[in-house]
Amino acid sequence: MAQHSSQSGNQPRNTSGPANAPPNTQIEVVSPVWLGKALALTFAVALLCAYLTACLLFYQGVWQLVLHPSHTVDRTPEAAGLPFTSVHFGDFSTGTPHLTGWWVPAETTPQTAAGPRHPALTILYLHSGSGSLSDTLPSLTLLHQTGLNVFAIDYRGFGASDASAHPDAGLMAQDAAAALDYLVNTQHVAGTSIVPMGAGVGASLAVQLARDHPELPAVILDNPDPDPAGTAAAASPSKIIPIRLLFGDRFAIAGPLAHLTTPKLLIAGGRSASSPATASLADLFPRAADPKYTVTLPSAGSDTALQDALRRFLDRYAPQR
Repeated sequence: MAQHSSQSGNQPRNTSGPANAPPNTQIEVVSPVWLGKALALTFAVALLCAYLTACLLFYQGVWQLVLHPSHTVDRTPEAAGLPFTSVHFGDFSTGTPHLTGWWVPAETTPQTAAGPRHPALTILYLHSGSGSLSDTLPSLTLLHQTGLNVFAIDYRGFGASDASAHPDAGLMAQDAAAALDYLVNTQHVAGTSIVPMGAGVGASLAVQLARDHPELPAVILDNPDPDPAGTAAAASPSKIIPIRLLFGDRFAIAGPLAHLTTPKLLIAGGRSASSPATASLADLFPRAADPKYTVTLPSAGSDTALQDALRRFLDRYAPQR
């Protein structure tokens, strides 16, 4: 009987063709819609990063919109015939003075035909955010002629003071505080006989000193900038950068002035003031807390009017000691 051999039924059968044939693969096609969305998202992120970078650069340089320092000191009080001493102070724990100032003493005659003098009073003069001490000579001369001691300073970044750092509101506030500290603790001038006087953005520094030192008898504000953030926004060529937001509350004066109870002489107008600036003060000054004495100076003959206002104000709120 013939025998037939057969393979077991559980052995695998080769159904895939030749042994070296590649596996069957399927190619994926990227959707054009998804690719467009990815490109749009990448572009949007890049645009956002560029915008934030621009905002950061503006934030770091926004001080230049309101501060215009000069390192040139080409005139001193000597040029105006005033006695003075050049002062270096404010070492800020470094051992090296960072600030310069001028001490202009009052005339020794206590009484003249022009009216009472205030030889015991010292004006701490905080200039505006432009120029240097050389530009303050007309104001220092007027204060000296009124019979006041005057100590005027250049902030860091101005004049001959330390130029290694860009000026800003924080540094300038520190410099104003250092000037007051120098008068009280180095020159031993009584705080009750020191009157800070600020011009332009320097007015906000004077208000801050008066707020932090209630022993100061009075404060004088000469044409303060009522809206520094608005000034910065107006000076910016960009319309898409949020200048007001980036500027923040630097040199803010309206709020502090509304709560400051130190007697205030508020000055608007004069030979150096512009008409729009004077008009804007008509909204700021009425909101200032009492006691206050407001004077609007004419464009011509303002020196005499200012001296009269200074004498009346100081006679009332900071009499001769």
